[in-house]
Amino acid sequence: MKKTLLIILLISNKIIGQETNTLNLIHKNSDLTEIIQSDTLFKPKYPDGIYLSKKDFISKKANTSKAVELRNFNKKPIDSIIHNPYFYYKENNKKVNNVFAISYKGHLYFQIKAILKNRNKTDRAQSTNFYNTFVRVIIGGNNYLYTEAELVNQWAMGTAVNFGIIGGIIANNLIKGKGIVWDFKNEEFNIFKSCKDYNKFISTKIKDDIQECKNHQPNMLEVRETINKIK
Repeated sequence: MKKTLLIILLISNKIIGQETNTLNLIHKNSDLTEIIQSDTLFKPKYPDGIYLSKKDFISKKANTSKAVELRNFNKKPIDSIIHNPYFYYKENNKKVNNVFAISYKGHLYFQIKAILKNRNKTDRAQSTNFYNTFVRVIIGGNNYLYTEAELVNQWAMGTAVNFGIIGGIIANNLIKGKGIVWDFKNEEFNIFKSCKDYNKFISTKIKDDIQECKNHQPNMLEVRETINKIK
């Protein structure tokens, strides 16, 4: 009888120990999942909503009368934050266009059409297939907000068309991700069209960060590092 009781106690302790360990593991995994899913991307201090114009954006006057949702290029709603989405109005399922920017869940997005409309006068040759898409601000401070967009030089596109290289739309191999800054002081966008163009911009700010220009486009990781210094 004593031997039977001893065996029961040992089995009970073992089971209780397993249950306790299992509960602890679940708790730790739950905490870990929260940390992994936490949003550590850059968020500028702009109230959520639609900035219909440049004037509204400068004054941080967000329009909140219509709810929007973020969608990918397949036009499907998604929960995650992506760099180059579309936005749609929830009430009528229509695509958002002709606005300056949208602040969505703390993330700031510029519409590419607004970037091209409000760019520096030396950047007029830049174009895109996707005017109504948005690009997320990656880096920012008191001087600049930085993002990247797939843009093409219209003159290069024209040459390609003349030589029969492409048809009615911009060829994908001519479109590159280019750095773009919103300049608070001048209230305009500056597009880094090439490595030489980027060097011209940065030469008056940090001469040590001028690039060697081994390729037509600058080294984008180095561009981000420099923007972090002058933002």
